[in-house]
Amino acid sequence: MRKPKYHIEKTLQSFFESRVEKFFTPLDNFIYKQTTAALFLLVATIAALILANSPWNDLAQTIAHFEAGAVFHHWQFLLPLKEWVSSGLMALFFFMIGLELKREILAGRLRNPQQISLIIMAAIGGMVFPALIYWFINHGTSGAHGWAIPMATDTAFAIGVLALFARKVSYGISIFLTAMAIFDDIGAIAVISLFYAHDIQIDFLIWSGFTLAILMAVNAAGVRNGWVYAALGIILWAMVFHSGIHATLAGLLLAIAIPARTRLGQTRFLEEVRELLSIFEKVQGERHTKGLDARILSAESQHHLTTDIEDTIRDSSTPLQRWETFLIYPIGIIVLPLFALFNAGVSLSMTEMVTAFHSPVTQGIVAGLVIGKPLGVCLLVYLGLKLKIGTLPEGMEFPEVAGAGMLAGIGFTMSLFVTALSFEHAPHLIDDAKIGILVASLLSAVAASIWISAVYLKRTKTPAF
Repeated sequence: MRKPKYHIEKTLQSFFESRVEKFFTPLDNFIYKQTTAALFLLVATIAALILANSPWNDLAQTIAHFEAGAVFHHWQFLLPLKEWVSSGLMALFFFMIGLELKREILAGRLRNPQQISLIIMAAIGGMVFPALIYWFINHGTSGAHGWAIPMATDTAFAIGVLALFARKVSYGISIFLTAMAIFDDIGAIAVISLFYAHDIQIDFLIWSGFTLAILMAVNAAGVRNGWVYAALGIILWAMVFHSGIHATLAGLLLAIAIPARTRLGQTRFLEEVRELLSIFEKVQGERHTKGLDARILSAESQHHLTTDIEDTIRDSSTPLQRWETFLIYPIGIIVLPLFALFNAGVSLSMTEMVTAFHSPVTQGIVAGLVIGKPLGVCLLVYLGLKLKIGTLPEGMEFPEVAGAGMLAGIGFTMSLFVTALSFEHAPHLIDDAKIGILVASLLSAVAASIWISAVYLKRTKTPAF
């Protein structure tokens, strides 16, 4: 008996799709791995260093300072490509950080006030101690303005290194490190806004507040369309940019206004999906009885039903979750690597290295990140535990706090970000700072790896009673 034509087509289509899926699945799995962002960031950093020490450096600098933007009659808004990455794309990074923090506080791992308080204390210690150490080494010098450089943590690199020991450490340390890095980033934005703003324009600051108020009103009115928030977010970014405060603050402010509520509750969602599936099944049965083509492409009514099901599923999720899911990988594999490509390049000639290691800027950054970070984290956590202010995440032990503190010393992306703001008027110090950041981040990663491995070996050798 000859098989119907549509059945043959379906078989061939499934065969082809299965081969394509097998080809692309490894790539999908690779992108979704926790270490992928760190790997892309590492590759971009190496590329930046190679370019900076090659004959192509002049071309790379020309591209970085090439101006792009919008021009309309006598009005124009042009920025160098490097500035578009630092102020534009990095605003998306801080937007995602804000979304993640909001979700974790409302419905995630940071709902427990006891854990939040201790993690905030750890973040404060990890910011204050490095800044004090840097200031102590650099006070009275032209590099003193860079005191905030060793305060921040590079979340992607820190989590990437921790992922290498995923089977050796408790799940609590990943919660602790991730949350601490988020609060570090929030602290960095606050420091940038307060201490690295210049020529504050009050009128644009007022317009920024007015735009944020509109965003909050739109949220309260139940508007969930992403394009509305995107359009208002761009306006907010422009107002913050012109206010004299760094434009990345707009990303965090926008995250506050993104709705975290679903349109449909769980019960209503189940009812609507069941009803739509029941109709779909009924239509499918009728088409089968009439001997009609079973493909969804030829069944317009069923196609509309699948669209309704898709809309129902969308209404059962929050805009906050959708934005975060949409942004996490583009930022990890595009935005942060681009930032590193434009900012991590530094000459590694012997003369530059010798000069850098004699510079108090380099010394302050290395000491701040490698020593100040773990010292501040451990002391504040110890104090918090003794005073019973908070508790560690379940399963996490104090030796792992030290490991998390060392990983927090990987300040790479955010430290480079603050460097560009700190030494705008002292560009001769930028290379010293970059070398300090690279050395400190490498030392912190190695020290953390050795420490975590030692803690794991000690734990496995301890007899169980």
